[in-house]
Amino acid sequence: MKKLFNNYKILCLILCILLIVCSTFIVTIGSVSLKGTDVWKIIVNKSLGREIFQKEWKNSIEIIVWNLRVPRIIMGMTAGGSLALVGILMQCLTKNPLASPYILGISAGASTGAVMAILFLGGTMLSVPVGAFVFGTFTAFLVFYFARAGGFSSTRLVLIGVAVSSLFSGITTLMIMMAPNEKELRGAIFWMSGSLGGSNWKYIPFALISLGVSFFLVYPKYRELNILVTGDENAVALGVDVKKIRLLIVLVSTFLTGVIVSNTGIIGFVGLVIPHVTRGLVGGNHKKVIPCAILMGGVFLIMTDALTRSLFTSQEIPIGVITSIFGAPFFLNMLRKKAYRFGGE
Repeated sequence: MKKLFNNYKILCLILCILLIVCSTFIVTIGSVSLKGTDVWKIIVNKSLGREIFQKEWKNSIEIIVWNLRVPRIIMGMTAGGSLALVGILMQCLTKNPLASPYILGISAGASTGAVMAILFLGGTMLSVPVGAFVFGTFTAFLVFYFARAGGFSSTRLVLIGVAVSSLFSGITTLMIMMAPNEKELRGAIFWMSGSLGGSNWKYIPFALISLGVSFFLVYPKYRELNILVTGDENAVALGVDVKKIRLLIVLVSTFLTGVIVSNTGIIGFVGLVIPHVTRGLVGGNHKKVIPCAILMGGVFLIMTDALTRSLFTSQEIPIGVITSIFGAPFFLNMLRKKAYRFGGE
């Protein structure tokens, strides 16, 4: 595989700069235009809990920046990075370049919980993410139970995930068809399409910590991941504890997917496309792929969200719709190039 960046640290630095620049620009755009300098002054004052910079803006501006736009951007970065990381792990686990964060059916279970909360509990700010996380976790336990019952294998795990996903998708569809009114129906469909509109400071710390812990659990195992992609038999021959690394991948992926889906709904294509784009830039070594993909996922999602809000100013369009529309052609064009090969160096 041809690499565009021989030194992955340069790409990481570029992506970090992009995150800062894009975040500053994105906070300023919207129905209310803001100055970049005012945005940073508000962020510094709020972060430190005291007035470092003299207040030269209205209270409404401060509320827009700190309570609406900044949480949305941070959640976008976190969700994009998390989905990219889980996508990498799922592709390693299944040795399948088409694997995504939702392959184990956790998102389908989370959707059932969220839709149930929207339709029957009023869709409050607390009930939707809690319902999604509880049902996502229950789905994970269900998948693991059936996977272990007949001897654990990656293929069996994926097949059970597909079956469980179909079950919960059917239940979700049934509930939507029985929605008592149009408002709740639109709310359920909107959530299932993925959105950052409900981002709130209350949930951001847990999402950030979840991504951080997952990264520090997985990143030291990059050598094992490199070997695992080549096949289980080869991995065992080279001294990799395949069962242990599989268990780590499944647990981290399940937990992180549950956390993100419970906050943003189902955002498609990020976990599928970003790992492949990253491999095309830095090669297949997971020491390079993991940090670059997390940063790239964050940049991609906040830029997509900004594009969505700029193009559709009159109404909120689910970001999952846009990631799929723009992600699919880009991904197909990349795969068309003969130079790309999954699992390359």
